[in-house]
Amino acid sequence: MAEFSIVEYFAEHEKYHCGYCNSPDTNYSHGMWAHYLTVLDYQDLINRGWRRSGKYCYKPTMNQTCCPSYAVRCHAINFKISSSQKKVIKRVNRFLINGIRPQAAKKEQDEEGNSCMESDPGGSSQDLKETCSSSKPSATPKDSHPPKQMPKPGLGANPNKPLLRKAKVIRMEIKKQKLSQQENSQSKDTPTSNESCRGKLPPKYQNQPKTLEELLDEPAQQPNVAHKLEIRLIRSKPKCSAFNSTFKESHQVYYNYQTNVHNDSPEKPNVKQFTCFLVDSPLILKHRDLPGGPPNGYGSFHHQYILDGKMIAVGVIDVLPNCLSSVYFYYDPEYSFLSLGTYSALREIALVRSLHKIQPNIEYYYMGYYIHSCPKMRYKGQYFPSSLLCPETYHWFPIEKCLPKLNEKKYCRFSDPDEVDENGNVDPNRVLILHEQQEMSFEMYHQLKPEANDENQVMEYANFVGKSCAQRMFLFRV
Repeated sequence: MAEFSIVEYFAEHEKYHCGYCNSPDTNYSHGMWAHYLTVLDYQDLINRGWRRSGKYCYKPTMNQTCCPSYAVRCHAINFKISSSQKKVIKRVNRFLINGIRPQAAKKEQDEEGNSCMESDPGGSSQDLKETCSSSKPSATPKDSHPPKQMPKPGLGANPNKPLLRKAKVIRMEIKKQKLSQQENSQSKDTPTSNESCRGKLPPKYQNQPKTLEELLDEPAQQPNVAHKLEIRLIRSKPKCSAFNSTFKESHQVYYNYQTNVHNDSPEKPNVKQFTCFLVDSPLILKHRDLPGGPPNGYGSFHHQYILDGKMIAVGVIDVLPNCLSSVYFYYDPEYSFLSLGTYSALREIALVRSLHKIQPNIEYYYMGYYIHSCPKMRYKGQYFPSSLLCPETYHWFPIEKCLPKLNEKKYCRFSDPDEVDENGNVDPNRVLILHEQQEMSFEMYHQLKPEANDENQVMEYANFVGKSCAQRMFLFRV
């Protein structure tokens, strides 16, 4: 396996169909095929507005495209959960603990989570998905004991089990038990003892907001639950045995999601398209040779949600030196009442925070693109604190400072007029080239092949990827 990045730049700048405003020919982007990418190079690329879809990387032409797409990230370490996000977690917890399902099952909208097709640039990547173009699960065996009612996994409490108490009641009882134990070692006239005798909790136990982790962990703290949710992080490239054993089931969830939520034709989300889009990755595995790195290393993963033994959702993510990057999320539409898009985003933020404890450099949750001109994509600004990337200087700015400008016009520079792109001043002669399996500088390549006449194209590539990447990655030339 290569130890350095090899990319092939596509200079063509055609008009593509836009998946956000549905315009047939107003979407502009530049692209390149990444044969291999180190996690460090990809980290630097997404900090310059690039994203990947499979092995295809693209960068919107911000000042020309119809729906400017601003890179957005959340500082997960300082994340402040909103009341609406808490409600989503509580809804999931009620379902897991007590089997309570909302009576009016509301179909989850794309803006409620991270399930939009944000990895699709709308043009060349869509063509990739089509060019890269399962059977349903077998019927359930008949029950030989009709009187005993067994619920469908994930769709209700088991009627054969006793009713479970509310989690809030159980928590209060646990706290009171702890307080009564403390009374034995405390003086009778202490505030804690007096308050506990009156059935009240002391101030330190009152009005203390729960952390994101505490909210997500509530079902695991209960002695009995109606449903068990297991979340697995498995490597997708190179494929591990756990990934291979769940591949068919994962594709079936993807198929159901694409055909029901995005109304794809049945032949479109086939195995080949799924593999090209969400399994193939150019990221080079980095694990043991990086001291202090995350337990599973850096690279591409599938974050699987298993409910009572059945896969109901998958988050496709990249773990990079400074962040977790969300590539795509898909779920079984049968469970849309759980708002799994929002729930998965909160789970991924929690994953960043847990990785940060092991590797402090991992701080951010990258959510793809924020598109202010597309109302259903504005939900990404609801994860606080979030920042948007200036499309000219590639500096990050708090989203609340960017919104007034975006309300005025859809393409904006967030930086001050005198700020510059420090990583954009590239010497073309120092750009690395891979020509006929030989590594060389562009200066040497130009001497070997003066008739190529591609200096402008190479300079365009270098300015888009930045000086650091241009001097580390190898640009393939015929």
